[in-house]
Amino acid sequence: MYSDVFCKVYNEFGWNYYPEIFGEQLLKWLERSGIQPKTAMDLACGTGILCGILDGAGIEASGMDFSSGMIEIARENTPHIHYDVADMITYRPQRQFDLVTCTGDAVNHISDLESVERIFQNVYAYLTPGGYFVFDLLNENEVSDSEPFDMDFTDNIRVWFQMTRPGEKKVNLKIKVYENGDLAFEENIRETIHDPEAICSLLKTCGFEEITCRDRLLPENNHGTTYFVIARKPI
Repeated sequence: MYSDVFCKVYNEFGWNYYPEIFGEQLLKWLERSGIQPKTAMDLACGTGILCGILDGAGIEASGMDFSSGMIEIARENTPHIHYDVADMITYRPQRQFDLVTCTGDAVNHISDLESVERIFQNVYAYLTPGGYFVFDLLNENEVSDSEPFDMDFTDNIRVWFQMTRPGEKKVNLKIKVYENGDLAFEENIRETIHDPEAICSLLKTCGFEEITCRDRLLPENNHGTTYFVIARKPI
């Protein structure tokens, strides 16, 4: 779970660019596909950026995250949206949603496929018939060791980060925040690279249909470091 300090840095210094970009693409994809969800649940919602985008498009959005620090910021940013602090492996809300999303390679934060399958089973249960589940996965071909990178956000705050591959199917993102030249905190985010075919097979086992996995959500977008997986619950 992310530390409260990391959550504040994440929110304050603009690391919300991914949900902002994904949100714009998702709305275009929904429109082009003729999909009109009335309700949505964003798993691992972070600071609630995607929830806010969906809400602004007239979709009743809700969100959940394992990090109480992230949810605290989400509630401050969009107090009218419902958020839960929960573990998505066991999370099963009492209501159903037309659209469920899970981005920021949150599924890669789950190391074992048994737990991933439990997530899929639960999502299937709280997705309305005909509803869509959209999530992303790390693309192994696009994730490699990188040189350390420094970013100066303010005159006295600097963030250092580096992505490494400590194992064949493992990724580690180390983040350090310096304040006035002194190390304020260090965060290690560990992820597991999952085989897309295995993930799609699990979705099929859980009852989903119309399952696709591609390197971009919209045809005109450049491919990135993630796959986009789309699955539908039968009507």
